[in-house]
This record gives sequence, C-alpha cells and structure tokens, in this order.
Amino acid sequence: MSDLLDIARKAVKAAIDEGADFADAYCMQVREVGVGVENSSLRETEVVRDYGIGVRAFHDGGVGLGSTQSLQPDDVVECARSATSLAKAAHPDPDFVALPDPAEPPHVEDLFDDAVAGLEVGQVVEWCTQAIEEAQAVEPEVRLEGGASLTVGSSAIASSTGVALQRSGTSLDISFQAVVIEGEEVGVYFEYDAARLLKDFVPAGVAKKATEEARHYLGGRNVETKRLPLVLGPLAASGLLFSCIGAAAAENIQRNRSFLAGKEGQRIASELVTITEAPLVPGGLSSAAYDGEGVPKLQRDLIENGVLTTYLHNSYTANKAGVTNTAHAGRHGYRGSVGVSTSNLQVALGTRTEAELISEIDEGLYIDYGGLQPDGASGDISATVDFGFKIEKGELAYPVATTMIGSDALEILGNIDAVSSDYREEPGIIVPSLRIHDIQVAGQK
Repeated sequence: MSDLLDIARKAVKAAIDEGADFADAYCMQVREVGVGVENSSLRETEVVRDYGIGVRAFHDGGVGLGSTQSLQPDDVVECARSATSLAKAAHPDPDFVALPDPAEPPHVEDLFDDAVAGLEVGQVVEWCTQAIEEAQAVEPEVRLEGGASLTVGSSAIASSTGVALQRSGTSLDISFQAVVIEGEEVGVYFEYDAARLLKDFVPAGVAKKATEEARHYLGGRNVETKRLPLVLGPLAASGLLFSCIGAAAAENIQRNRSFLAGKEGQRIASELVTITEAPLVPGGLSSAAYDGEGVPKLQRDLIENGVLTTYLHNSYTANKAGVTNTAHAGRHGYRGSVGVSTSNLQVALGTRTEAELISEIDEGLYIDYGGLQPDGASGDISATVDFGFKIEKGELAYPVATTMIGSDALEILGNIDAVSSDYREEPGIIVPSLRIHDIQVAGQK
C-alpha cells in the first residue's frame, strides 16, 4: 500500500486539477480490537481494519465533501473529483477565506507504542476475563457490562496550501458498569482506565472498584427539596467543566446557539477555576502536535481565574471572525466535515483535600459521577443524581435516590467556592473535586 501522505497529496492534486480553489485530504488506516462483556460473560470479540480518505474541496467558498473506504489511486482521484463537483454546485460562501498555511508543528513524545501495536486479541480477551473474575470475587451475582479495546492507527493530511503531515498513534481503554441487586435494592457504578502506552495502562482493579462502589449505592434514600451545598467528585466535575469548554466552540457561538455567546473575555466562573489545555504532554490521551487541519497546537489557559479567554476556532470560524486560529479543528475519522475539538484539559488545584471540603458541610450532597452537562444552547441543567450521597455533619451518610439538580451552567460555575488539592489523573488530564456553595436540589420525602 502506498505511503499515506502520498495518497493525500494525490487527492489534493486531483481536486485542484478539477478546478477547486482550495482542497485538503485526510487519509488513515487503523486496526481496532474490541471485546465486549454483557451480563458478566464475554459477549463478542471484534477485529476491525479500516482505511480510507476524505477530501474537502472549495470553490467560491462553497464546500464539497467526498470520502471513500479505499486507498487505491483510481478511487482516491474519483473521490477528489466528486468533492470538487459538489463544491462547484454548492452556494458560494463569502465567509470562507482560505485553508491554513503550513507551519512546523512541535514534537510530542510517546504517542505510539510498539508494545501496544504488537498486542493481539487474546490479550484483550484476557483483560476482560480477569475483570469478570475480580468482579465476581467481590459479588458473585454481579451483572458486569462493558469491555476493553485497543487501537493502532496512522493518518496523513495534505492541503493545496502546502500542509503535508503524517502521524501514528496507539490507545487502550477498559470500562465497566457493575450492577448489584439485593432484594428490591439496586446499586450501580462505573469505572474505567485509558492510556496510549502499555506501561500507563492499568486494567486490573477497574471491575473490582466498579463492583465495590456499586455495593455502596445499595439502600438509596430520598432527600428533601431545598438549596444545599454540593460537592462534585472528579468524574462529575469533568462532565460539567469539559462540557462547558465544549460550549465555547466558535461555530456555535457564531450561530448564536451557545450559552457562552458574548462571553469571550468575561468572567463565567469563580476565580478559583482555571482550565489549561495541554496538547503537548508526552503520552497524553488527547495529545497531538497539530489539529485536524495541520495547524500547530500550543498550551493555553482556556479559562483563567474564571475568565473565558478564547473561543475555540478552526480555520473557517477564525477567518470569519477575523481572529487568530486557535488550532481546534477536529476530524473524527476520514468521513464527514471538520468540526472543533480540544486536547488534554487540566484543572488547577486548590489547597485542601476533598475530604476536608466535605468535612466543612453540615448538610449537603456529594455527586460521584455524571449528569451535570448543561444544554449547549441555553446552559440549563436538569439532571438526575444517579451516583450521589447525602452529606451530614461533614461525612458521606447514605446514597440518595429520586433526586435531581436544577440550575444552569453559569450559576454552578459562579458558585464554586473551593477546589480540592487531590485529583483524578488520566494521561495528560487532571481533574480535582469541586464544591458549589449553594444549588437547588429536588427530592421527595
């Protein structure tokens, strides 16, 4: 098979020869191994080898998209020609200016691991088999759902402006939800681990922890409806904070369908909140030297002391707004258009542990995981508390049931009054716990 970068260049040349003003091409080949677990039994094993190319062609600003699950020269050229024909038929777009010029990206270590590339399906099966055994050692009747996978891939991007880049990467992940039933009571919990490098991957203990924590959620009780302090564990905090960062995508801002419209350069959160994007961390889960259009990435604070420092731009939205491209173009495979995505996010730490933050609350609520992602357009939050504990006299007293949080993103972000010093870390990603001093909790007696 030909070199991926040569294939991408061939597609770009074909689009320009066909009359495109600008063009870029993204091609990739990937091997994915996945093993699923259902009801504490191995469900399926799947090995997928995928490869293909996606082409964007532009004519008078109009864009045409083409893709093919082939890297054969004739198919690549036909794909590029088809994209160009669609671009010529599209409505002109005066907001399109140009694709990015080439620039030398930084070097990022440890994005590819030969040890991962050499793994076969039997290793993934073994991780899942061990997970079932460790979960059943905690609770013989546990219902375990989830699985494990590994991915090995390479990609290349080329454009008519001279971008010509290629990279390879590996990744591993394992995740399980454990369901424990005792009589009419049900306890559920979720845990995972992920890494790029085999040495950073710790599959042992994931299913065990999920099962142990699921037992802790047996016997949920109702709570009264009132305003209470709220503590978010790292998994719940990441869901809130990272979805709020996603609302800063410039395309949604420009279409006025984000609750962060008009908020660039303004305070949107407590001054205790600083979130740094760190795309150059060696071995980071989302580390990358350049974005989906070949623009070099750099580390920056996206929220600094509560202030939203920037919207997230790709080349189109940056040119439309007349601002510097922030290198947030995102591609999800070779099919489809270019959107916006972020890299590793790291939340600045506080000075006291999560336990200390809880100890200062006479009555409140602790949320371990999930549920607080705001509506992207309105910022409204209406979420059930599926993994929560009532806090009484500074301690986690009992799991809660039939409980909801009603608020909006800016209220919750503004009401953060403490950030923990301890945190959950995945490669490149750091998230502490958050304390919100006052939020509406809806329950029933």
